[in-house]
Order: sequence, then structure tokens, then C-alpha cells
Amino acid sequence: MVTLDRRHLYILPTRAGLGFAVLLMAMLLTSLNYNISLGFALTFLLGGIGMACMWHAYRNLLDMTVAGASAVPAFAGEPAAFSLRIAGSDAPVRIGVEASLPAQAGALPARLSLARDASGQLTLHMPTSQRGWLALPRVTLSSRFPLGLFRVWSYADLPLAALVYPRPEPGAPPLPFAAQPDDDGAASLPSDDGTDHLRRYRSGDPLRRIAWKHSARTGRWLSRTGEAGSLPTCWLDWQALPQQLGVEARLSRLCAWVVAAGDTMEIGLRLPGVEIAPGRGGAHRRACLEALALWPGRAGQAPPERTP
Repeated sequence: MVTLDRRHLYILPTRAGLGFAVLLMAMLLTSLNYNISLGFALTFLLGGIGMACMWHAYRNLLDMTVAGASAVPAFAGEPAAFSLRIAGSDAPVRIGVEASLPAQAGALPARLSLARDASGQLTLHMPTSQRGWLALPRVTLSSRFPLGLFRVWSYADLPLAALVYPRPEPGAPPLPFAAQPDDDGAASLPSDDGTDHLRRYRSGDPLRRIAWKHSARTGRWLSRTGEAGSLPTCWLDWQALPQQLGVEARLSRLCAWVVAAGDTMEIGLRLPGVEIAPGRGGAHRRACLEALALWPGRAGQAPPERTP
């Protein structure tokens, strides 16, 4: 958590503020030259407003606290989301607080306003290009409240990192799965709900038990037995991929298969030096994606330390 205290706040006039100062100087010189009493009054009134704006701009960020809330994983080529938690202190309100990243990061700024003693979240979306850990760069917090005459800003270095998965291969081939029929011709095949237990069609089977989708897919008549079979198992093996595929292309195809499998079957993953036993569910799928993102490292590897 970072607290924006007096020693870490910076303030300078904006272009509008510089123009306002030039206007005040011109009004003052004109009032002096022509001895215009109302000109002096208006000049000093506007000057007082400018000084009040400077104080309110400074006060808008003073003693505000910033902490990293979460970092959402993303696939390469999609933006990764970093959430920051902003909390005010004894200031009446925090208006127009803006968080931004360095220009080279390519992220759009986010804005937030807070009531007294309230807190809120700002989410920054940062583009991604390659797999692995993506550390959050130095965040700039700024404000131009109330009239845009002054800009006050500070910096926050937060230990946040998002995991970037490989980019799923567009138009990837079907999963390397084949049904294994038993002696009676029954076979477990993946379906929309993952519970179909199928066998070859027998004369007299009612039409409602015919698995039309699977029959069209396999080219033979299949009927549902009405029994829930165990989920089929599919191994996603690095060595089984075509030899002409490069490293990133292999990871991209395996990533597409992990996403496509969903919960309709149990999947296992084999990479050089890494093997994940078959399983299903969101946690298992994330473990497979993490292994793909960090290979040739190990799943569970901590994110790297970010240097300021």
C-alpha cells in the first residue's frame, strides 16, 4: 500500500493555468497603466480564485492511499486487467482522480471520484503480446480538479503481476480424442453435458433414445443407454504434435485444446519435464493453462520482482 503524503506530491500549472496567469498579468498591467480601480479588484479576485484552485488541487490527492487489489489472467493479445483500491481519508471528497501507466504500456487511463472516507476501485487494462508474467509498471495518479488550472500527481509502485496464457490457435484441429467401445459396442463420448453413455443402435430402440448429433458425427447409428458413464479421458501430449510446429505454435494449439475441452471430458497435459494428471473443472483447467504459460518453468512459479 502507498500513501500519497506531502513529500511525494508534485504540482505544476497546466496550459490553461499558464494562460490564466498571462491573462492576470495583462489585466494587472492595464489596471496600473490606466489606474482602473475595478480592474485591480477583478485582477486580485481572479488571482485569489487561482490560489484557491491550487490548494484544492493539492488537497484532492493528499493522504490518499493506493493498494493493489487483483490482477486478472489473460490470453496473449488480450488486455490484462489490474485493479487498484483507492481510499480517501479526511478530505471531504476526491474528485476526478486519474490513474495511468507509462505511454509505452499502451493502457488507457481510468478515473474515479470518492465521497468522504469512502473507497473504490480503478481498473487499468494493459495490452499483452507474449505469455508469462506481466508486471504492473509504475502507476501515475493525478488530478486537475477543480478548474484544470493545476495538475497534481504522484507515483505508486505496486507489486501486481498478471499471468498471460498463450494465444489459443485460431481454427485449431479437433481434440485428439477417440471413443473406446466395449465388447457390447458401447462407447463413452463427450457431449454437451458430459454424461452420455452410448451404444450401437439396435432394432426396436425408441427414436427418443437415438443420439442424433453423435450419429451424424460418427457416421453410424448410436443410442443412449440411459446410464451415466464415466467421463472420457483425453491426453494433450506435446510429443504427439506435428514435428514442423515450433515451440509457441505447439503451446498455442495445446492452449486451444484446453479451452475447447471445457468440462465435457477429463484432460491430462504432457509437456517436456511437466505432466498434469487427467482431471476437469475450473481449477484443473487453470493449472494446465498456467503450465503452458510458464513452460519451460514450473507451474506455481512466483511472479518476478518489479524494479522501479
